[in-house]
Amino acid sequence: MSHTERPAPNTPSSPAVPKARWRRTGLVLFLVYFTAFAERANVSVAAPSISEQLHLTGAATGVILSAFFWGYFITQVPGGWLASRVGPSRIIAGSLLIWGITAFAQAWSSSVTPLIVARLVMGLAEGVVWPAFAVLFIRWYPVGERSRAAGLSLLALPASSLVMAPSAGWLIQTWSWQTMFVIQGIPAFVLAIVVLLFLRDSPEQDRRLSDREREFILANRADPSSGAERRSFAQVLASPVVWACSLVYFLWLTGFYSFGLWLPTVLKQLSSRGMEAVGWLSVIPFAAAAVAMLLNSRAADRSTKSKARFVVPALFVGTVALLAQHVLPSSLPVQLVCLLVTAIGVYAPFGPWWAWALQFVPAEQAGPATGLVNLFGSLGGLVGPIVVGYAADDGSAAGGLYILGFFLLASALVALGIERFARKPAPALLPTEPRGVSSLGRS
Repeated sequence: MSHTERPAPNTPSSPAVPKARWRRTGLVLFLVYFTAFAERANVSVAAPSISEQLHLTGAATGVILSAFFWGYFITQVPGGWLASRVGPSRIIAGSLLIWGITAFAQAWSSSVTPLIVARLVMGLAEGVVWPAFAVLFIRWYPVGERSRAAGLSLLALPASSLVMAPSAGWLIQTWSWQTMFVIQGIPAFVLAIVVLLFLRDSPEQDRRLSDREREFILANRADPSSGAERRSFAQVLASPVVWACSLVYFLWLTGFYSFGLWLPTVLKQLSSRGMEAVGWLSVIPFAAAAVAMLLNSRAADRSTKSKARFVVPALFVGTVALLAQHVLPSSLPVQLVCLLVTAIGVYAPFGPWWAWALQFVPAEQAGPATGLVNLFGSLGGLVGPIVVGYAADDGSAAGGLYILGFFLLASALVALGIERFARKPAPALLPTEPRGVSSLGRS
């Protein structure tokens, strides 16, 4: 960010200022992330059919489900560097093209190895996307709007599951899992064209933007270097609380990603109905998760209390639900309630999480520190599905979710320790983050 930009107080925009940025940039980014998460997660709905057709063990299925995160883990840090130099819109468009190609490649796979390679390449492509989003948030939105900008994009996580799960189930039952990958891969190609035609790297480059709105954005893009406390990234790396936050995110996302990826398999084992029914059943937990995210984020933004109060209790709720499902009757209604409560517990904290975690780093190091925490979250996405897969070989996938309950419990306990004992410096200015949801209300 240029040091010539003028800092401005974190105030909402005047009603007189046009808001085309929300339609021209915010909506496009929402659709991109909606498509990204749908193509990332639709393999979970296909997993039971793939395992049956290819005669896979639970461990092999777990490897396929986690392969995406092998690539995703690698490219997150380089993503910001590429976006700053090549341009975020080009990075996003290129990633979309690769998503579409890898979706088709999954459909043409007839064994485990090509499936793993396709998922790996998809992860490599998607790993650069959120850093590119972060560049656009900084360039296109005043400081007081960045939480809502990030929240709009990240609301695509549960929203895409609401659409993807039933449609994928219907496509698989009506045709095949190969057809599902092809049809759900097509939107990526369409959006790549949309991004190239309409998304601009900054308001200065968008000639359709009104002068008034452009001037408002440029005048209110605060420079993070104006933060009260300046430290190098090496000093941030020496901070115990940053590593504690990384541990929380690793443990939490080990449960979060595994829950989403294995949910259709668990429902298939509990239900005697076909894949279309499993897809519709999968909608119920994700619908509850979306509502919980919105309500919890709104409550956290309106409260003067610590954001930890909106993170830690939710993680404990998810923990109880995951552990309870192991001892309660294995009937579909009972287990579906447990899965619904689990979804609320693992999704609801995303809103206040980054607003809380970024209190522990100086403003100008918010981006690098967030990237470090995200790396550990991605590692959780790699580890969790494999853990559940190995447990599924000894019984059912639901037994693997029980193991994840202990990961979530440890995450809640570490987060509670951070809240009790960590010292908070000046809060960071930029609520940038991915794999979770930033505050959806006021920043």
